[in-house]
Amino acid sequence: MSTPEIERDELVAAILRATAEMSTGRAAFTQVVAERFGLAATDVECLGLLAAEGAMAVGRLGELTALTTGATTRMVDRLEQAGYVRRVPDPADRRRVIVEPVAERTIAVARAFEPLDAAIRAALSPAPPADALAIRAFLDTTVAGSRDAIAQARAPEAAGVAASHAGSPEPSSASAPVASATHGRLVFVTAVPNVRITTDPALGRDLYRARFSGAVPSARVRDGVITIRYPRLAWFDFRTRIGDQWLDASAHWRTNRTELVINDRLPWSVEFRGGATGIDADLRSIRLDGIVVAGTSGVVQLRLGAPSGVVRIRFKGDVRSLTVARPLGVAATLRVAGGFRSATLDGEAIWSGGRIETPGATAIPDRYEIELSGDANQVTVMTARPEG
Repeated sequence: MSTPEIERDELVAAILRATAEMSTGRAAFTQVVAERFGLAATDVECLGLLAAEGAMAVGRLGELTALTTGATTRMVDRLEQAGYVRRVPDPADRRRVIVEPVAERTIAVARAFEPLDAAIRAALSPAPPADALAIRAFLDTTVAGSRDAIAQARAPEAAGVAASHAGSPEPSSASAPVASATHGRLVFVTAVPNVRITTDPALGRDLYRARFSGAVPSARVRDGVITIRYPRLAWFDFRTRIGDQWLDASAHWRTNRTELVINDRLPWSVEFRGGATGIDADLRSIRLDGIVVAGTSGVVQLRLGAPSGVVRIRFKGDVRSLTVARPLGVAATLRVAGGFRSATLDGEAIWSGGRIETPGATAIPDRYEIELSGDANQVTVMTARPEG
């Protein structure tokens, strides 16, 4: 069967469509493999690169996957937590760290691509060696050209970093699998803009998922411990109390927001080491082991479920406004060591001694103990309103 004459432009257009469809098909297959192993598609692509080229530096992985430095670091953190890669010293320069695949873990992922590789081999088998060499040269040139195009596309972002703070930059996201973790611990090691923490039964095998708007932190995961670090912000961002005046510092960083969804099948502890402009945490569906907040915080709202044992909620700095809602009938104690304008537990105010409790609370094994070491404008501990 003879092939009809095709104009060169039409032929090039047909090749462009075919390569786009091939790329889409590969991406779809990668997504299926990723879901099978509880990974992200970029994680699987990273493992493929490591299998093909061997161990490499994190920066090189970022170049090959077209991810930002922060996104590449989070990807390697996820894969290391799940046991697919390890960080090791570079034998050529012990000051550098490289990432190498763990063969016994990655081999199953590689085998998942065998059906797709077999289809490509079958398509190439009729091609004479000269044609196969031409296809190889075309693909090599295309890959190099695509990397140059990515670098050029990113150039305007590098020039416009300062302007992005005034606008609405695209949100960034992060996640990691549960892997072998039996306990979750969420640690913010620096001051945090407005943060919202929730749970989702549909999270499946993910330990957490996060979405960052505005300032983007680094997020690392190891043995169930999620460590989030924000870049240093201005001194006034979280000092909401100056003299006898309380300021709404959250207004300054309204566009900076962290949204975290954590796995409700694990017990959790939460720690803020540098305070926050605002904390909104709905933790009703998890077993909470405790919350510690150091530094100064703005508006804090906590919705808690039934406690298991004595669960301590400790604030070591000043708080502009704190509201804690717990289920009806759950015992609680409240202690405010610093100054306050209003502090109530189930509508009963603290007048002297700075401490109050529900009837018989200290004799009840499952209870919340809420303590503020610093000053507060308003503290409210109450029972949650029934839903519906």
